[in-house]
Amino acid sequence: MLIRLKNKKINSKFFKFTNSQIENNIKISSYYGWNKCLISKIIFKNSDKIDNFFIKKNFSNIVNKEKIFIITSGKSKFKSKKKNLNLKKFDAISIFSDNFDYSFECKKDTQLFIVSSEKFKKKKHKCVFFNFKKNIKIIDIWGGQCLSRPYTGIDLNIVMFDLKKGFKFNDKGHSNEQITWLVSGSMRFYSGQLKDKLTNKNGIDIGPFHKHGGLSNGAIGFDAFFPKRIEKKYQHKVDLIKF
Repeated sequence: MLIRLKNKKINSKFFKFTNSQIENNIKISSYYGWNKCLISKIIFKNSDKIDNFFIKKNFSNIVNKEKIFIITSGKSKFKSKKKNLNLKKFDAISIFSDNFDYSFECKKDTQLFIVSSEKFKKKKHKCVFFNFKKNIKIIDIWGGQCLSRPYTGIDLNIVMFDLKKGFKFNDKGHSNEQITWLVSGSMRFYSGQLKDKLTNKNGIDIGPFHKHGGLSNGAIGFDAFFPKRIEKKYQHKVDLIKF
């Protein structure tokens, strides 16, 4: 399906998380969307470390911009002069500045996602820590068939969803770029005329105003929106720790 946006035709697109780059044994797979957003999947093992110098070297386009780090498996230690945290599954840290020393030190084989955009403006805000499951109250949609946990940052939304097996949905579309990916399970997904199976190996970048939806086989994953959604249902209270 094609649509014009500022004299450009935008396609929906399925993409794969492939380990396209290896930095000091750390596997990096990055996808850049049509609205200059970034979804990066990083896999690192015991004793490996990701720090602010790693970000500056490998992600220069999002340095000192809002970015959220999401742990989806394993265990890591976050270290900084501001805060030290033991991170586990579905813990998240949002960082705006890379001008202080911080690091994610792997304690158990870890999978981490970075969500950001090169279009974000540089802004000064405190770091934010929360857990998607523990600190975000569930929005129960369709009688427990879709459990939604939305986080609203300064310039982005990230929604963690848990879709029960057999759940089917259709969305009429919106102007915001939406990137959807899974961390477990699978589902059939369509956007416009495109149809494919979503697993933890791939994702979908949804074009502007493209109708989209799918049928879940039981799936947990994330939606990221650029720019952020302004509807009331996305303005959800989250129990945050700021530092």
